[in-house]
Amino acid sequence: ILTILGNSVVLATALRRSSLLKSPELLTVNLAVADIGMAISMYPLAIASAWNHAWLGGDASCVYYALMGFLFGVCSMMTLCAMAVIRFLVTNSSKSNSNKITKNTVCIVIIVIWLYSLLWAILPLIGWGYYGPEPFGISCTIAWSKFHNSSNGFSFILSMFLLCTVLPALTIVACYLGIAWKVHKAYQEIQNVDRIPNAAKLEKKLTLVS
Repeated sequence: ILTILGNSVVLATALRRSSLLKSPELLTVNLAVADIGMAISMYPLAIASAWNHAWLGGDASCVYYALMGFLFGVCSMMTLCAMAVIRFLVTNSSKSNSNKITKNTVCIVIIVIWLYSLLWAILPLIGWGYYGPEPFGISCTIAWSKFHNSSNGFSFILSMFLLCTVLPALTIVACYLGIAWKVHKAYQEIQNVDRIPNAAKLEKKLTLVS
């Protein structure tokens, strides 16, 4: 309920001020779409199955649940990655260069994110990787057991782990560390010229916020 309400507020706010949205803010809207999509398509089945102590649907609903989870999960991860990269580029560019990140550019990025997520989600349906019940049997996802039992499953899980989790996560960490370092250097310069009082405290706070 909180997920649906919270993300609905984000979408409603974005819709009301659509003409005022800056291009990077479209990624926040996309993240809200992915999160609310996951909540609507997956949570009811998962909650009902948890109360039942077993998966309520059959094989078809299991594949559907896993597909939705993978689609929206990868989309959320890649959106967070794109947000970090764009914020890093804006922080480390001059004002004229940062304005080059237009709404059209971000829209293309969003389309690529959805296509990338859809590709990974349908790969198990066409023969690379598998979907199946999770160990507790109340939800479905990638068949992790195939990591040891099948070369097909092993190669899919390893590739997915690297390209959909490790690489995006490392990119996010690197970008935000870069932003923090940029803020640190900027306020170090301000401290050196003593333009503002308590510069060191302000530097620490802004670095932490970044």
